[in-house]
Amino acid sequence: MRKPNWRIWLKDKRDCKFWLDKYKKNKILQKKKNESRLYIRKTDHNLNLANWILEKHEDKIPEVFGEETFYDWIINIYYYAIYHAALSLISNDGYSSRNHSATLCFVIYRHYHLKKTLKEEDVELVANSLEEKDIETLGSSKELRERASYSVHENFEKKLAEETKEQAVEFINKIKSMLEVE
Repeated sequence: MRKPNWRIWLKDKRDCKFWLDKYKKNKILQKKKNESRLYIRKTDHNLNLANWILEKHEDKIPEVFGEETFYDWIINIYYYAIYHAALSLISNDGYSSRNHSATLCFVIYRHYHLKKTLKEEDVELVANSLEEKDIETLGSSKELRERASYSVHENFEKKLAEETKEQAVEFINKIKSMLEVE
């Protein structure tokens, strides 16, 4: 049996719908009351923590840890914030998701194909938040991944963390606007 592929879902609405129905049938996506505000609260919680740790790299972290940095963890926290924002969309539509693939399928079908409230780059950001687990594979382009893989410089990790922050904040603000949440 073929595996789900979010890149195909972007191009083929019918394939996306096929998988969406399958996730619903298998109860991986289930009807549930709207808890989008709770997911947004978790999103803000993650943003606050990542921002705080990023800020502490200016003075406190070097004081305590010397040259040790935590930019890879900051990036992961931003990606969790993005994922929770995606879950808030699903919850706002009256569903919950039990796995990442189903979450992405729902977001693509409902908000990319039907409502057209998300662009392809928004979907890619959510997909990256689900797929990317460490600094060496972060980023949506081959060039960025290669630079992350071969660079050993702290400045690169810091820059990548700051870029991820910008993407996360922009995406989360878009989701909040869609949900009419401040």
